[in-house]
Formats: sequence, structure tokens, C-alpha cells
Amino acid sequence: MDNNNSTNRSGNIIDNTQAKLQRLKNFSGTMISERAYNLIIGATLLWGIAVNIVMALTMKDMLLGLHPAIVIIVYLVGSLGCSFILYRTKNPAVSFAAFTGLAICMGLILTYIVSMYRLGTVSLAFELTAIITVAMMILGTLFPNFFLSIGGALSISLLLAIIVDVVAGLIFHLNMGVLDYVIVIIFSGFVGYDWAKAQAYPKNTVNAIASASDIYVDVVNIFIRLLSILGKKDN
Repeated sequence: MDNNNSTNRSGNIIDNTQAKLQRLKNFSGTMISERAYNLIIGATLLWGIAVNIVMALTMKDMLLGLHPAIVIIVYLVGSLGCSFILYRTKNPAVSFAAFTGLAICMGLILTYIVSMYRLGTVSLAFELTAIITVAMMILGTLFPNFFLSIGGALSISLLLAIIVDVVAGLIFHLNMGVLDYVIVIIFSGFVGYDWAKAQAYPKNTVNAIASASDIYVDVVNIFIRLLSILGKKDN
């Protein structure tokens, strides 16, 4: 299931790019201060992570009792639907509801994946993800022009990495463990890019929530790939 979240990002690169261009023109709603804007991004991001933690702690047995195909279908349909609403609405309440729906859909896959690893491995992956996220957001603040200039390269790199991963795994049955490291690096770059991009948008609540969603997807992918890396080392 590792590829599902990466595919969610890569499969919507063109769509999300158009949505981000529209976000640059979104001056609707009340403009807020930079501090309030960034606080909303942080609070929304933490809310999504909290939803995932609660799901992992309380819904594991129920989800493991379902057929994996059901979980995958619900995840794909739900995440695409929530993303569609999230990137197009101009209503803050609808935006937050869509983000929560996206977090729940991501939580379905995360709960399945987390159940495969030891608690120590999950904790370490979580800590490393937090460190990487904070570090890249700081770098995105210090060097915004650099990160804004590499968005296209990151998207192309991610597509190529996923294609190689899928071809190697499904066709040649090869375990390309090095791709876990590559994808961690790519999504780390996306954190810096999405944070720098967030600062370029008109500062309103809807743009803050949508920006938090971009970073949230990056964080989830980093976490999943770190789990894969650390899990292989445990074995």
C-alpha cells in the first residue's frame, strides 16, 4: 500500500497546479495577518495528524476486519472527492470539513500500514518526520526563491520514482529499497516548496487550510516511507 499516497499526490499534479494558480488569485474572504495565517496552517496540520493518531489507536481491529479492497476504494474515492472540494471552495467551514475528510481517508491507509510495524519503529518514524518537516519549513522560509524554483523538478522526479517503483515491483518483482530514500528526499523538498508557496498566497483562511493540506500530504508520504526504511532495518 506504500504507493497509494504517493500516487495520490502524483496523479493530481496538473490538477493541483491549476488549483494553486487559482489560489494566488483568491482574495475572497477576510484577509488575516501573517501570524494568524501561519497559525491556522500549523493548527490544521496538527489536527490532521491528531485525527490519524486517534484512528490508529481506536480503529485498527475494525479496519483489519474489512477486505483491503474496500478500504482502498473508500480511500481513493474519499480522498479525491475531498481534495476536489478543498481546492475549489471559498468557504472556510467547507474547506476545513474537506480537510478533515481527507485526513480520515488518509487515516484508513495509515492505520493499515502502522499495524504492520513495531511501536518503537512507528515512534521513531514519527519523530524523524517531525524533525524533517520543521527543518524544511525553516529552510523554505529562509530560501523561498530556491524552493519555488524547484517545484517542477520535484513533480517530475516524483512521477519518475513512482513509475520505477511500480514497474520494478509489479512487473519484475524487485525490491527497490533505495526508492524509499529517494521519495523521502523528494517529499522533503515538497514540504519546503509548499511552505514557500503558502507564503505567496493571499492570506485568508481558505488558503491557509488548503496550504496545510498540501504540507499534510507531504508529511504523510515522508512518514510512510520512513516506516518502510526503518522496518527493513528492524528485520
